[in-house]
Amino acid sequence: MAQNDSLKILSYNIWNGFDWGKDLDRKTKMTEWLKEIDADVIGFQELNDFTSDKLEAWAKEFGHEYSILLKEDGYPIGITSKQPIQLKTKMLGGLWHGMLHVKSYGIDFIVVHLSPHDWAFRRKEAEIISDYAQKSVIMEEHSKMVILGDFNSQSPFDVNYDAQNTVSLKRKQHSDSLRRAKNGPDAYQNLRLGTIDYSVISKFLSLPLIDVVQKKHADQNKKSFPTLVLGQDLSKSDFEKNQQRIDYILVSPNLEGQLISAEILNHGKPDLLSDHYPVYATFIYNPGK
Repeated sequence: MAQNDSLKILSYNIWNGFDWGKDLDRKTKMTEWLKEIDADVIGFQELNDFTSDKLEAWAKEFGHEYSILLKEDGYPIGITSKQPIQLKTKMLGGLWHGMLHVKSYGIDFIVVHLSPHDWAFRRKEAEIISDYAQKSVIMEEHSKMVILGDFNSQSPFDVNYDAQNTVSLKRKQHSDSLRRAKNGPDAYQNLRLGTIDYSVISKFLSLPLIDVVQKKHADQNKKSFPTLVLGQDLSKSDFEKNQQRIDYILVSPNLEGQLISAEILNHGKPDLLSDHYPVYATFIYNPGK
């Protein structure tokens, strides 16, 4: 059960499933950190090389008796919880890595991991997932919903923050130009006409959903990607300007009043645990209400 009448939710892209299960040292360090954080529900991305049995066994190591994995190939997403999990939907069609919808603690959780390569594909994914959430959850009276994961998309709330991080934009422009040169006009493009596309997160916000980090976290410290493990080839100044926020916990408006705190845990031990920083939110927990 959640402790002290609170519910702690974490979203974490763990980076290639610890190098497809080979980096046991990093896995051990993350397991110990997850024990310290003691979240009640965790949505994971990039559970590479995990099976349902492997996820169940790992979850028990950090105190979660329940788990569900979307799939066992590619870049799976999954969820673990201290309380029982009811599977609602596993969706793969039309989505880059898929979508997982479950219910735990009386809340509908939708775990996502959108395309890392193409803004237009992400926008289609946003349409599919938003339409599903609208019909399957939001239309139900009093339903509470959390959509969390790696959206590979930036928020319109972060326009000023993004404008300071010129290295990130320039690297994407360079990557996109290389793709165009190799694959022509149909090449995947992370940027829309060379600029950051904000339509994906805007779509989710318009459901409406509440961006918990926007409510509780300082604008100048919104980095969720990359961590220090991917900053080896950059100077300290350029590394800081390469930061962006692409990981989110978004909640239905009826959870906003229960929000206690929310932050991106982008310092300390998470610096070296993954290429993404985790997003963490705490809510007042009122069972049955």
